[in-house]
Amino acid sequence: MKSRFNHFAPWITPFCLFALLSASLAQGPAVRKIEPPNWWIGLPDPMLMITGEQLAGVRVSTNTPGIRIARTLDGLNGHYEFVWLEIAKAASPGNISLELATEGGHQKVDLPLERRDPAAETANDSSGFNGFSPDDVIYLIMPDRFADGDVSNNFPNSGAYNRNASRAYHGGDLRGIQQRLSYLKDLGITTIWITPIYQNDDRTGRDYHGYGAINLYAVEKHLGTLADYRSLVRAAHGQGMKVLLDIVPNHVGLANPWLDNPPTDHWFHGTRDKHLATGSSFAAETDPHAPLAEWRSVVEGWFANILPDLGTDDPITAQYLRQNAIWWAETGGLDGFRIDTLPYVDRPFWRDFHAEIHRAYPRFQTVGEVFNTDPTVTAFFVGGKITEGIDTGLDTVFDFPIYSAIRNVILQDASAKQLEEVLRHDWMFPHPENLVTFFGNHDTKRFMSEPGATTEKLKLAFSLLLTLRGIPEIYYGDEIGIAGGDDPDNRRDFPGGFPGDTHDAFTSQGRTPAEQSVFTHVRDLLRIRQQHPALRRGELIHLFGDEQVLAYVRQCPGGADGPAEQLLVVMNNSDRPRTVELDVRDTPIAKVRFVTTLIGTGEAELVDGWEIKVPVASRSLSIDQLN
Repeated sequence: MKSRFNHFAPWITPFCLFALLSASLAQGPAVRKIEPPNWWIGLPDPMLMITGEQLAGVRVSTNTPGIRIARTLDGLNGHYEFVWLEIAKAASPGNISLELATEGGHQKVDLPLERRDPAAETANDSSGFNGFSPDDVIYLIMPDRFADGDVSNNFPNSGAYNRNASRAYHGGDLRGIQQRLSYLKDLGITTIWITPIYQNDDRTGRDYHGYGAINLYAVEKHLGTLADYRSLVRAAHGQGMKVLLDIVPNHVGLANPWLDNPPTDHWFHGTRDKHLATGSSFAAETDPHAPLAEWRSVVEGWFANILPDLGTDDPITAQYLRQNAIWWAETGGLDGFRIDTLPYVDRPFWRDFHAEIHRAYPRFQTVGEVFNTDPTVTAFFVGGKITEGIDTGLDTVFDFPIYSAIRNVILQDASAKQLEEVLRHDWMFPHPENLVTFFGNHDTKRFMSEPGATTEKLKLAFSLLLTLRGIPEIYYGDEIGIAGGDDPDNRRDFPGGFPGDTHDAFTSQGRTPAEQSVFTHVRDLLRIRQQHPALRRGELIHLFGDEQVLAYVRQCPGGADGPAEQLLVVMNNSDRPRTVELDVRDTPIAKVRFVTTLIGTGEAELVDGWEIKVPVASRSLSIDQLN
């Protein structure tokens, strides 16, 4: 036997030495991050994405009661491990203890497990998860440009902060918004929409807007902390206001570490060096005869040929993004999401996304950005109906067609019948009353910087916005007539929100006469809208329209919101005063007996019981209550 072993010694010895050397050099798993960073009992069972080193072939186990590991999957290059958990309803809050082991060693990590916010499942609760409705008025805020509530997070020496640069951080933050909630309450706002607060590449400040995420589970440090986020939402709810958060499932920033180290081989559509490019047109998606290449360029192309397109058609990527959205909702106690670049994501993703969101939060609602002025295109993406075999589940969309019509009519003197033409397509939407209407946002030139704009025209735009059907959205600063050209000039700082500002438009004493004039007009309109259910939830009926005049009725039958109500709205878009004569026979207001002017330059008159004469000043709108 001895001679036998000696015979093989030259082969055995090097092998043993290699094995011993390999064992001495082998390293155990090293975990750097777990996403999501915490979870809640009663929400959909999570898929954890563990990021670190030496994770290939790792064995994951737990001895935490009520927790079972359903399956695991290696990600790419030993840098990721996916772990699907099953959490029993009887599980207790605390830490889920996970042990990761390989031949080289092991590591223990904890995942905090919490109870859900009871408001998420309590009907008619005023503390969150309530969605939005025609009773609401949405106010769009880009946090960096609204108000600086904490100068300690400006980081002036970082190279990313520069108030004189249009593409840099200016210092606005979440605390600044919270400190100005009373201003919004006084104006008449019921809901705020804040643009994304994800951590962005802040080396230059070019991604101050939040749409170039490098970490989907962290708040951008220039905007504050996770505690600031929670505090803002709680404070808004305390004021009776709702909060919508902007999310971006379509893409991430070019500096995202995933780009050169993706978790899976289908985490993105394409790579840094080889990918499809997409423009801003997605009408081809609505064309059943369009070639597949056009569809792919929209759904799989990198936005503007710059922003990496996430592989939302991959089950793992899709689950990660659904969980991320739920995490932000539950962490903050949100009321809804504004969804960026919605058409650039495949329809099955939206179906599954909304099914999971609405199961978790029955009253929670979403509004999608479909940047197209053709209602046949915007209606293609809205939920509540089957299109191409899929219901996206999307609650509503922004009404870009009405945005275009308001601007065309008021700024370019287009026929007032353009407004009627847009409204004629309402049959395409399951709930046209829930369309989010607007005439300005963070991607468009400010109204007051358009050729021919005047304060009177701006007031008229607001008058239309707040009397037409839909849920109105106001872009921060438009209520005081802020100017601004194309992006990024349309994102100027709100005057008075930053140290060193020469005047404070958050106060009546600090506003210029022109600013105060617009502010008062908007506030008065919002108060009238709040006082009259017909302007919020009432049916809209056309009475008369020509090149410069549009007359319509807003009416509701009465019920829980109050008694039956009819309001007559007449717009005059000409440069001269006009008395509009309306024959109301054979109309819903044929039985009117009294006319009371709520807003206008003169008293409307009922003549012979069948004709209403409404005097309307130039570039203005009147509202009359009918009895």
